[in-house]
Amino acid sequence: MSDVDTREIGGGAGLQKFCAQVWWLVLLRGICLLILGILLVTRPALTAVVLMQFIGAYFLVDGLFTIIHAFQGTRHRSNWGWGVLMGVLEMLTGLIIFAQPFISTVIAADMLVFIVAFMAFLFGFVGLVTWWQVRHDLNGGWGMLAGSLLALFAGVILLLYPEQSAKTYLILMGVGAILGGIVQIFASFMVRKLGKEGLAALQD
Repeated sequence: MSDVDTREIGGGAGLQKFCAQVWWLVLLRGICLLILGILLVTRPALTAVVLMQFIGAYFLVDGLFTIIHAFQGTRHRSNWGWGVLMGVLEMLTGLIIFAQPFISTVIAADMLVFIVAFMAFLFGFVGLVTWWQVRHDLNGGWGMLAGSLLALFAGVILLLYPEQSAKTYLILMGVGAILGGIVQIFASFMVRKLGKEGLAALQD
């Protein structure tokens, strides 16, 4: 048997063992995504608040570890103070989120809406400039013009109705999470099949 054949068999066996060990993690991730998507679609505001609290917990824990890591590097790094400052700011952010979860969620959602609105305005403006420059080469380029105007209109709607836009965006995120969860669940069963049957499962 050649070296190539040996490597292929070894690689296949390694892949089969890996799939047998991790397929349930893919399944778990898919189930979590599915649950998150359902909650975002059915209870977008409440789910956003809960997610914001998880983010607050992350800032608290990460800030604490950042401070510890900074103090551990006092002998080796002259800029360790910046690490302490970043850790303190992270922890303060986490505490603010925990103290005012609803206000923090509204602020975060509004910021997201304003960012998306800015991108829509930028896309529309660039599209209009490009359309004006190439309109003769594209026989008018009415599709590009329409897309640019729609982007500008979407930006205006986002700014005029930020709360409704944020809720709609959360629901769209939920739909995406549901679809992603379904894909992950189906993928987990394929990974499980690979773990049981090896590469031969791909040939069925």
